Order: sequence, then C-alpha cells, then structure tokens
Amino acid sequence: MRLGGGGRSAYDERVQGNGECAVGGEYEQGDAPAVVIVEQAGERHENDAGESDDDDHVEYWASQLRTYFALTSHLLRILLVRVRSRWWDRNVGVEAVKETLAVLRRMGGEPARIEAKRAAGGMPKSVRETLSAFSNTDGGTILLGVDEASGFSLVELTDPPALRDALVQMSRDDITPPLQISVEVVEVEDRWLVVAEVPPAQADQRPVYVTAQGISGGSYLRGGDGDRHMTEAEIALVMAARTQPLYDREVVDGTTVQDLDDEALRRTLRRIRSGFPKLAQSDDATVHFRLGITAGRSADAPLTLAGLLAYGQFPQQYFPQLMVSVVVHSPDSASGTRFLDNQTIRGSIPEMIETTLSMLRRNLAVRAVISDRGSRIDEVEYPLEAVREALVNALMHRDYSPVTRGTQVQVELFPDRLVVRSPGGLYGGVTVDELGEAGISSSRNAVLASLLADTYLPSSNELVAENRSSGIPAMLAVARSRGLPRPSFRSSIASFMVTMARSELLNPETRRWIAGLGAHLPTPAHQIAVAMLHEDYLTNEMLRQWGVDRVTAGQVLRDLVEQGLALKEGGRRYARYVLDPAVSGRSEAPDLFSALPGELTPDVGQALKTRGEATAGELAEATGLSRRAVQNHLRTMMEAGTIDAVGPTRSPKRRYRWIGIVD
Repeated sequence: MRLGGGGRSAYDERVQGNGECAVGGEYEQGDAPAVVIVEQAGERHENDAGESDDDDHVEYWASQLRTYFALTSHLLRILLVRVRSRWWDRNVGVEAVKETLAVLRRMGGEPARIEAKRAAGGMPKSVRETLSAFSNTDGGTILLGVDEASGFSLVELTDPPALRDALVQMSRDDITPPLQISVEVVEVEDRWLVVAEVPPAQADQRPVYVTAQGISGGSYLRGGDGDRHMTEAEIALVMAARTQPLYDREVVDGTTVQDLDDEALRRTLRRIRSGFPKLAQSDDATVHFRLGITAGRSADAPLTLAGLLAYGQFPQQYFPQLMVSVVVHSPDSASGTRFLDNQTIRGSIPEMIETTLSMLRRNLAVRAVISDRGSRIDEVEYPLEAVREALVNALMHRDYSPVTRGTQVQVELFPDRLVVRSPGGLYGGVTVDELGEAGISSSRNAVLASLLADTYLPSSNELVAENRSSGIPAMLAVARSRGLPRPSFRSSIASFMVTMARSELLNPETRRWIAGLGAHLPTPAHQIAVAMLHEDYLTNEMLRQWGVDRVTAGQVLRDLVEQGLALKEGGRRYARYVLDPAVSGRSEAPDLFSALPGELTPDVGQALKTRGEATAGELAEATGLSRRAVQNHLRTMMEAGTIDAVGPTRSPKRRYRWIGIVD
C-alpha cells in the first residue's frame, strides 16, 4: 500500500485509463542514464575506431555488444523486480482485505482493530474519532465502502480516488499531530473500497486528537469495539509519558535518612562501594545523593520517593495507598465465605514483595512431581519465580504520578488464575505483543529501578530485581518449562495486568476439547497453537516463545485459518489470531471460566453496575477476564434477569445494562 495516497492505484489505472503497459511501461529516473552511457560511449569509440585497424574495430564492437547485453539484462531485472513489487502490493493487499471482510462477517461485528464505514454519501466525520482512537491505542484498519448494517456487504462508492484523497487530507488537516497513514483503493467482489492502515502513534506524540474538538474533548481510545473519549486522568497519564517521568526523583518533604531502614541501606552501600571504588571513597551523605536516595548532599537532606520506597521503614506514613492488597477468593460459594484471605501489605518494596510471596505460598496447593533423575520434588501450583517477577515488575514499573498515588497494586488469587494488577500501562512505546522479545525494555522509574537492582530482599541474599530486561522473559521461560499457558498481559493507559492460569496448557479437558474439534492438527505446534487460542489471542511471536520457529509458526497459523479454527485480525505488521466464534458450536468445549462458581460473577456484575452500561469488550478490559468468559457471565445474568441488552446477539457493539435484581 502507498503512503499518503501517493502514486496511482489500481483504480486509477483501470478506471481512468492511463494506457500504461504491465511490463516496461514506466522507467525509474535512474534507468535512462544507463542507456545514454552506452550511446555516448558508442560515439566516443566510433570516433576512436576510425583511426584504428580492423582488429581493433572488431574488438571494439564486441566489447560494445557485451556491454549492451549486460545493461539490457540489468534493466530487465529492474523491471522484473518492479513488476513483482507492484503485483505483491496489489494482490497481497486485496487478499488482506478479503481476510478482513471474512472476519467481520463471521464475527457479526467489528474487532477492536477494524472500523467499517458505509461512506456511500462521502467521507463520514466520525472517521476523525477513529483516526484518533487507533493512533492512541494499537493502530487499526479503516474500510470505506462496507455496510455493517447489512452484514458487511459492499456498497457502490461514487468516487473512490476522491474519497481516498479526502481521508489522507483529513488525517493531516483535522488531526493533531498530523498522521502519516497508508491508504489505497482496492477492488474486491466487483466493488471498489478505500482501505487505510493507521499505525499507533509514538508515545511522545500522544494523545492524538481531533483538532476542532481540542485535546480534552477530541482525544479518543479504541474501547473493544468503538471509539470513546479519553478521561482527564488518561490524558494526564499520556501527557506525563511523553518524556522520561521524574516522579521517583520527587522530594518527600519532612523526611530524612532517619526514616530509612539502616540495615537494608548498609547492605546496598556495601555492595555498590565494592563495585565502584570512587563511591567507596565518598561519605554516606554523598553516596546517598549520587544514588538518588536523597535530594541533597547534606546529612539532613530529604528523601526522594525512590529512596523512601526502596529503604523506608514505613513509606505508607507519607503515601498510605502505595501498598499491595492481596485477596484469595473462595472456590466454594456455597460456604458463605467470600474470601479465604484478605490482607493489606505495607512496608518498603522489598518487604512487600517478601510478605506477599509468603502469604500466597500459604494459600497455594503443593503437588509432588518426579524429576528426570527419579527424585521427588514438591511444586507449588503457580511457579513462585514467575509470581515474584510479576510482583517486582508491578511495584517497580507502576505509575507513581500524583494521579495514581491513591491506587495500590492488587493481587487476586482465584481458583483458576492469579492476577497481578498495577496502576499505569506500558511505558515508552512498548506494546503488549512485544513483551518477552529480546531487548524490549523501557523503565518508567529509572532511579527506583537502579536502586532495586542493588537492593536485597530482607531475609535473603537475593536482589529484588536484575534491571536487565529479564523479568518477563523469565516468567515465560518458567511457564513454558512447567507446561503452563503463556501468561496473559493486558495494558491500558490506566493499568497493566498479568494473568497466570492454574491449569496446564494441554490439560486433559483441553485435550478432549481439541479432539472434539475433528481438525487436522499434524504437529505438536498445531496443538499448542489451538490450546493457546483457547485461552487468549495468538501471534507469531507468542508461538515462537513456546519453541516454534518463525516459519513453522506462520504455517501453523495459516493452517488454522484455512481450517476455520482461527480468524486473523489486523494487517501484516500487527496481525493477531483469535478463535473462530463458530468453533464453540462444534463440540462441548470446556470453558475454564464458565465452570467456576457463581461467586466470581460479581466481578463482571460489579463492573457493569458501576458503569451502568457497557459492551462485553469494555467489561473484559475492566475485569481482566477473556471476552468469552465475560460473555458467559453476561449470559448467566441475562437469564437471572439482572441485566438486559440492546443490539444484535453476535455484534461486539451489543450493549448490556444493569437493571438490578428482579423480584
């Protein structure tokens, strides 16, 4: 696809008729001089040849023929490459649009990354909101000439090139900052469509907003299946993330080094001084200042937020909500006990990590497994190494801006999953799909992360963090080695959430479900992919993290699409795959969430009650459950008469409304 609508599209060539032939119809500016060189060289040598003997004359023309054939071959290769490139752009683009239309029609609605507009009467103004929303989230595709109301049928566009140009102009003139989008006119099903790919904006360019509406009223997010206004808090968080945040360097008035845990601080100073001789020669006050623990060189200098959180005796004296809440849900709703355990964990970050892990260990089941050497090993049902990494990341990388200091890190242990939720989404342009890749890292709290890399846990010689971009890769490695599903990551502007499943990826129930599909799954990679789709969406990178090479992963995903097991969402760059909705009707597939007791339903019900009304996608984002799990809970509440719904049953835009208990 061409950037910014430049160049001539297939529509221009076929409809407007430019008489250009398929091969050799155009020449690059750099091609012509090569031919001229031959002509100029010919003239020069002919003049020279008139003064040469016959042998020189023959040799000259033989040389000219060799040069001519070499250049002709070179030009043909250039033309062939250009023709192949043009064919690739047109045909691959058309195939991508066909795949997108198939997804829309099978789902009966729009996924988060696709927006279809009828646009038969011209450019809809609402496209401005979609441009903003896609840019402020994960990007997406806009289709003009597709009517959602009639089952995503195609409509006749009066002037597709003019519509294309209007969309390009809108993205530049009506949006701040101006966007660079990829737009093309393609022919599908004997109709011309305008297709635009909108990339996500860089972190330092957000929020992208509709110029006429202003930044506060014209900034949008993609909320599952539609565009919604960003809240003032979300705009503030995005603005703060444009540059390196300095909140962990803020001075905490009224504090001194007397508020620090002396032993914890001394252990860190010994470690740092042993590795850096210059600091070994400095006094404590100077070292405190240079490390960012205090805000000045004097002995009575106030602490920074990072220093207080890393070594403070009781940081909650100054920031009561900078803590960890841990809730253990009961598996038996009939017992009348809602929570088996419910604690608030306070102290410095190292203390909160150690105390939280200890509490979780008390509430986790232990199973005996036999190692490769035949010895018995006791394993906790959730690998504590992975839980610790999730907890460290939550406390080290959470948002510490004033907007979020009233929100704690939340840890919830459900019968089937463990959830760790922290304030503030991913920072620095990192996307969820990139998590786990080598070298992907961005630290919101640079000073705090540096301190925790040299800080010990209170009761051991283990450091709190490595600060080497190894946290999430370590989580993935542990889960894979234990045969568990890949941890699920969800990021929004306001929060980041990690969900770990209790059951094995290919547990007996999942294997029975896979067998019931009756699909052709010839390799372990196929089975792993289907099992991962059963839990969440899937990308090529996610499969590779589970030991499948890139080429095989691509082939497996294509196989699943061809067999009707998966749907592809997004373009080539942002492609992800989801389970085809039709698959759920092929067998009695067990849903890990639907088997849970009704006690868990209030997660969805409470979210809906708080909002008043919402879509399933919005509730999935609010609760951390999968969309399918949310829909199961909504179905239960519909049957109970506590909610009602408006919209087609299978449409992602179907809205649910809380009406309360009906007597």
